[in-house]
Amino acid sequence: MTVDPVRVRRIVDDAALGRSGAADELITVLFSASHGAQAARTLLAASPSALVEVDFAVRRRSWPGAAAIDTVRDSVRSGAVPPLAHLIIAGCHRDGHVRQSAVAALDEALPLLALRAADWVPQVREQARSSCLRHLDRAPAEAFTALAPMAFAVRRRRHGGELATTLDALLRDGPPDVLAAGLSITDHRVRRAAYTAGIEMGRLGLDRLLRGAASDRDTRIRLRCADAAVRTARATGDLTVPRLLLTSGSAAARAEAVHMLALAGDVEPALAALTDRVAIVRATGQAALRRAGADSAGRYRAMLAERTPAPAVIAGLGETGTPADADLLLPWLSHPGPRGRVETIRALCRWDRVSVDLLLPLLVDPAAAVTRQATRALRGQASTLDEPTLRALLATTRPRHVRAAALQLLRAHGPWTRIGVDLALVADPDLGGTARADLVEWLDRGAVTAYSQPTGEQAEELDALLTAAEGALDPGRIRLLRFHLGLTR
Repeated sequence: MTVDPVRVRRIVDDAALGRSGAADELITVLFSASHGAQAARTLLAASPSALVEVDFAVRRRSWPGAAAIDTVRDSVRSGAVPPLAHLIIAGCHRDGHVRQSAVAALDEALPLLALRAADWVPQVREQARSSCLRHLDRAPAEAFTALAPMAFAVRRRRHGGELATTLDALLRDGPPDVLAAGLSITDHRVRRAAYTAGIEMGRLGLDRLLRGAASDRDTRIRLRCADAAVRTARATGDLTVPRLLLTSGSAAARAEAVHMLALAGDVEPALAALTDRVAIVRATGQAALRRAGADSAGRYRAMLAERTPAPAVIAGLGETGTPADADLLLPWLSHPGPRGRVETIRALCRWDRVSVDLLLPLLVDPAAAVTRQATRALRGQASTLDEPTLRALLATTRPRHVRAAALQLLRAHGPWTRIGVDLALVADPDLGGTARADLVEWLDRGAVTAYSQPTGEQAEELDALLTAAEGALDPGRIRLLRFHLGLTR
């Protein structure tokens, strides 16, 4: 089997994502004489989920390479030391004796040792944990880096907590380079554990907390660091910290910074917060200005008059203004940015100043977010909307989000219209899945409340649609639908 290095990387990535067949293909590559070693190294350096997928795949009795796995089993049982790639497969074997023998022979595959430390067989588990502890004693930071991603990935398994608890303790009380390693690991679970331990034990300086609050990729970490930094600032009265947090990637941190500075008498950040993209930050700024006697709504009105408003300005006026401001916002239903149109709909809905005539044109907006917002706004009036107009929006020439909105609104026109449009779309390449799921939902929940049955032309139409849908729906569901609709044959 010829596989280039790039292809090996792609197979491992696909396995990590759980893509169908990827783990089986990766096992085949591990058995390859030319690429097995590279595949093994790539697998051990990849996301823990890739090795977990391989672990499941090797144990499947239906795996097409079962005979090759048995060869590895026999080799391990005989006392021979197979190549690393084969040892990885043996370490995932369904036979606990084979896994235990493989663990005893493993020395460099620490992620697999961490996985087997959560094994359901006590002998395998104890052997793996003993090996992990030996590595941690010998080179704590290096071993932690290799073990932690898998250990934290499987800690919720029945036997997965012990190694993770050991690593948690090492983060709290171990050498500084272990904590430093944990803070820099790509895996977010490990970084969360490292930041939590560092904060709780007071092992992180203010610079590190601010760096985490400003730039870590994980939202929870940013918030946790910001909270710890703010607590430090409150204790010392140092306003430098909240000023630095004004540019944090965490909205909660920005809001807390605005609040702290406003309490200290500095309302300039509150003014800037009026146009923040996140509602909680805007609300904090609005509250601070209200305490200071300033009029946030008036400021928003002035911003609307000056130029094409940012979406946050429209949202802010909706949050602080009154229904009398509706006329100021109506022109921005045609805002050049989709988010501006979305915020305009939200604000007008908050004041109950929207109408069918205003919202129907937005169902065909080129931006799916705008169509979804218009659909939500029309939901309460959906049964009054013109059915032929909505049916026209189901045309296959329309974008998917427009068709989905029409389908959603048509379902409010009564159960028979709902079933009819669903049946008409069961074979549709875009909406077929949604239509089939809704039919199942109606059979499971709605059918019991259907105290009448369709008659006349409506019954004839549904009968024809059921016949046309026979190739796309389960026969049992077709029979149930006919029974509930009174169309049994």
